[in-house]
Amino acid sequence: MKVKIAVIGSNDFCRRTEQLVGNRKDIELNCYRYDEPSEAPSLMQTLTPSDAILFSGSLPYFYSKKVLDGLSIPAVYLQQDETAVAITLLKLSSQGLQDLSRISIDVREQSNIERVLNDLNRKIELPFIHLLQDEEMIEAITSYHQSLFLQGKTDMAITSVHAVFEQLQQQNIPACKMIDPESTILRCIDQVKQQALLHKSQSAQIAVGIVHATSPTINIETAITTISSIMQARWNVKDERYTLYTSMGNLESALKRREFLSTFETLANKAKMAFGYGESIIDATANANIALDLIQHNDGHSFYIVDSNKRLYGPFPKSFGIVELKNIEPELVKMADKTKLSPANISKLMHYSQTRQTKQFTANDLSLYLDVSRRTAERTLKKLVEFDYVKIVGEEMTYRQGRPRALYEFNFHSYR
Repeated sequence: MKVKIAVIGSNDFCRRTEQLVGNRKDIELNCYRYDEPSEAPSLMQTLTPSDAILFSGSLPYFYSKKVLDGLSIPAVYLQQDETAVAITLLKLSSQGLQDLSRISIDVREQSNIERVLNDLNRKIELPFIHLLQDEEMIEAITSYHQSLFLQGKTDMAITSVHAVFEQLQQQNIPACKMIDPESTILRCIDQVKQQALLHKSQSAQIAVGIVHATSPTINIETAITTISSIMQARWNVKDERYTLYTSMGNLESALKRREFLSTFETLANKAKMAFGYGESIIDATANANIALDLIQHNDGHSFYIVDSNKRLYGPFPKSFGIVELKNIEPELVKMADKTKLSPANISKLMHYSQTRQTKQFTANDLSLYLDVSRRTAERTLKKLVEFDYVKIVGEEMTYRQGRPRALYEFNFHSYR
């Protein structure tokens, strides 16, 4: 089965990419050529069905970011590395240009240049470096090189942008295009192919949705019909409980549609909704039930998704966060075994420790975050203190009467 890749880039990049993969039977390229990277978003509107998108560089990719947010297929751009810098400098050296301090160069990452010079083990004065920014105007990059040349500070410009190269040539300013190594392009194409195949595999997974009406007197069938149509799902109902059957790909596409979210909003105070992914209908249904049970009062009107790896996504639509419902890291497994806390609660504790602006917190703070009673939060903290995952660091007196509240601080590595 061929993987169809849409390539968005300059004429030069598209021509070279087609030559490199011309004999491959596993890939089909459809090239969309621009004169300037800013044309990429309009080219996106003309794409035929593809499995993935490859951009020739960072500029066309970031110009198209808003359009990409509405697509469900993988999209990557060819990332420049130190090999590209080294080969380009080698070419200039072979042509007799030795003084790097009289070169201007535009790159995405300055570290690529520094690594090359470090590998040469020579103390060389850096060239004039312009760091490419997201959605940067071509004229600004050209002006940078032009200004240095006209001031007599440079003899040559190296640019990562084909359109800048052409503009510099028109102004009779010596310029050279950054060379994208053949190996880098082929490696990137293989990466795009693997991402496309992975996406296809995941999109084919079964997705089950459960919508539970809050009362038997409430009729939500119109909303269910609309949601099912958007998701291309089949559904049935039993005891005010609607079950929808579709695929992961269809659900993820639906999440990006305004019509889906606006229909979901009409279910506020009328129904709870959740989804699950799985290799089978049984697995997906079980995960959807887990997601339904995890909806909490302080989430507002929202829904969750639990995938086949027991990762919890949501609450949608206000958050796209991920909570692990199972532990695979040895330290977290050890922590769960000692404290007898569930993987979901440990994952929530990890997230809580990462997102707090201050290190100290009270049992009341934790109870509000976990949406549990203060007594439950205190029992959780007691277990964590017992095994030194949390320590008491002080007290907080918020009222004139009553006992002061203990101040706690996490004592584990929260970034993993």
